[in-house]
Amino acid sequence: MASPKRKFTDEQKLEILRQANEMGVITVIRNHNLSYSVFARWREKFVKKDQSKLDSISRNKAKSEFKHIMEENSQLKRIIADQALELKRKDEELKKINPSYSRR
Repeated sequence: MASPKRKFTDEQKLEILRQANEMGVITVIRNHNLSYSVFARWREKFVKKDQSKLDSISRNKAKSEFKHIMEENSQLKRIIADQALELKRKDEELKKINPSYSRR
């Protein structure tokens, strides 16, 4: 007689997968009376889900870092432009005061 089909919550499945990482797959499968195919299906499902979450997080982080770098780059360009204008203004003032002045 076949035993009734058991239902595991996602949390229980994740806990069993965590135990398998710590204690070994065979031990955990035997302790929970699971077939390897069921265990492998769970692992594939949750590893893919976790991997897609990690990929999404890393893509978002990369976009955020890129945006930050681009903003910083714009700020630095403005600073350099302001400094160049200031130097030009000072050169012009010095030329007015001393006509023989030339920047080397």
